[in-house]
Amino acid sequence: MSHSRPTRSVGIDPLKIALGVFVVLGLVLTAVAGYALLNSFGALSALPPELAMTVVFGAALLLTGVAARRAVPKRH
Repeated sequence: MSHSRPTRSVGIDPLKIALGVFVVLGLVLTAVAGYALLNSFGALSALPPELAMTVVFGAALLLTGVAARRAVPKRH
């Protein structure tokens, strides 16, 4: 008679891991590109208005995605 308790195995979802890796990679590459743009223009005030609006809309898109993720319940 064994005295060990049965353990539940936690499955690792490779799709979720891959998605997380690609999201982190995308964020890192976006940060590097933003740094390169700011470095090439010299300062934030030297950005053209079109590029500044692109940054604003990109940030708004990210914030909308985060808000939607928090508002939508998880499916099981």
